[in-house]
Amino acid sequence: MKKIVVAIGLSSGLLIQSASADALKNSLSGMLNKKEETPAMVNLNGISLGSKPDRVKPKTRSAKAVIATVNGMEIVKKEADNYLSKRTKGKIKDFDLLPKKQRLALVKELALPMLLAEKAKKELSSEEKDAVLSRVWMQKSVAATNVPDEQVRAAYEKIKAQAKAQSALQQIPPFEAVKDRIKLQIIEQQVVAQLLNGAKIRVEPSSDTIAGYVGMMALTIDEVNKALQIRTNGKMTWATLPEKERKRVLQMVAPAKLIALAAKNGLSNEEQDTALANYWMQKKLSRISVTDEEAKRRYEKIKKMAKRSQNKKKLPEYTELEKSLKMQIAQEKFIEKLTKKAKITLK
Repeated sequence: MKKIVVAIGLSSGLLIQSASADALKNSLSGMLNKKEETPAMVNLNGISLGSKPDRVKPKTRSAKAVIATVNGMEIVKKEADNYLSKRTKGKIKDFDLLPKKQRLALVKELALPMLLAEKAKKELSSEEKDAVLSRVWMQKSVAATNVPDEQVRAAYEKIKAQAKAQSALQQIPPFEAVKDRIKLQIIEQQVVAQLLNGAKIRVEPSSDTIAGYVGMMALTIDEVNKALQIRTNGKMTWATLPEKERKRVLQMVAPAKLIALAAKNGLSNEEQDTALANYWMQKKLSRISVTDEEAKRRYEKIKKMAKRSQNKKKLPEYTELEKSLKMQIAQEKFIEKLTKKAKITLK
């Protein structure tokens, strides 16, 4: 089973933005991108550190033994043992010594990333997949690229001079306020320039489906028309575009195509699964509704538990916790729906 270990973050200015709220993304990223931490949205109440196993086996299965399948995908014992050890902070290290209910609870947790990646691959469009993977690849490239402060300052002064020439100096924010944004733009430009370096862009005049090529890669008329729809608010299409403008338009479309190709070749399978799973999960969570009544019932339940535990720490008011309570309930609904139809079998 592939572990999901890489998170998606801020979107590049060249690529599409996330379809759901940042708050959802931030609250869920722990489940997918930090193996060493307990998942925030999954509750493994079934595991009791003090309980006795159904039966103590003289010999447990080997690390390579398949201990469960999830929709036909296998989970081996080594993965379950490692996860269990981290989940219990080293107090329990052998999956086979857990009672059956606890083994099933653990497998359901391990199954979540697999189910998310499986659903994402089936349900996301090719355009969404390209955009998500391109964003992740671009982030990695940006993180690996350094730009000296002097270069950023020089770019800022150039922008400032241009604004001054146009009598718009009062609209330029202070350097410190825009420094990071300018730095990001410089890095993106450098990355795109490297991709375009040596890539020959040419128009294809004799095709009804191909607008042109960037290197050996075809740019379809449909792809170009989608870009023109955005850039010209639907006023222009490839068919109505003057011939002298066609190569310039291909030059604008080419970077996205090259980045998508670089992402597919440059990201590992695990990184791709993570990015797609995260994005698909955000989309689904953004559509789950939680009523005020549900959140208030959850709050009252927490309030009673706090009272029974005689915790001296004051519980925040409902209004302070409302947003996080609704998010938690939405996450639980999401997990229940995701795992309900999954075929999870213990071995």
